[in-house]
Amino acid sequence: MVTAPSLADRTVADLPTTVRSGPRYWLDAYLVTARWELANLRLFLPVIVAVQVLAGVGLVLGFGIFTPGPLPPVSVLYVSTGVPVINLYLLGLVLLPQVVGQQRIADTYDFTRSLPVPRGVGLGAWLTVTLAAGIPAMAATLLAAHLRYGFAPHPSAGLLPAVLLVALTATAIGAVLAHVVSQPMVTMMLTQVLNFVAIGFSPVAFPAEQLPGWLAAVNHVLPFESMAVVMRSALSDAPVEGVPRAYAVLSAWSAACVLLAVRALGRRG
Repeated sequence: MVTAPSLADRTVADLPTTVRSGPRYWLDAYLVTARWELANLRLFLPVIVAVQVLAGVGLVLGFGIFTPGPLPPVSVLYVSTGVPVINLYLLGLVLLPQVVGQQRIADTYDFTRSLPVPRGVGLGAWLTVTLAAGIPAMAATLLAAHLRYGFAPHPSAGLLPAVLLVALTATAIGAVLAHVVSQPMVTMMLTQVLNFVAIGFSPVAFPAEQLPGWLAAVNHVLPFESMAVVMRSALSDAPVEGVPRAYAVLSAWSAACVLLAVRALGRRG
């Protein structure tokens, strides 16, 4: 008796080629593509997770070094809930552009684009990679904040939507950089500039009031402050202002960047 291969045994080539629409096709394509991407990174993903854990814990401890004496409660709140955001958006802004850049250098980029899956499915698979590497780093960062500053997280029902939206926005921005900019070196440079701006000049781990007025106004439009707002509201019981606006800003950024990335890849399916 011949049985059909299980989903875990299937590859992209096993996807049906006659029916290329509908929820079942998209689900199958997403699961197979996510498995494909995770398999390609199987040797590097543990290293990526370890680097993110070290970076998150290092940032949490490092902020305390810059302040003489114990951190004020407000600073503890911002650092403890802001560094997990940095864990997620660094992965979205750096990992995907670097991998795509390596594909361009190795002349495998066109082959990856030719796989018979909808382009939006590929972005969904990369979102899975971002979450797989980012969530352990977030957990380690929160543990370090608890042990160092006594921060006690109070997760709310909004934690899952906040994590998903932050990861999606960062991954979508990274996808635009990866697929719209054709020169890998230019892409790498842009990702580093964005990381510098996001960490040093965006109110993620510190209040916006510490910035000049014009820079604070710019950050109201950029997504990084909104990432911190939704995560802070989801991880603490402290009152947080501007949460609905932050969700709206992130939704707009993610939708626009997904559309740009899909268009750059060429819509199929």
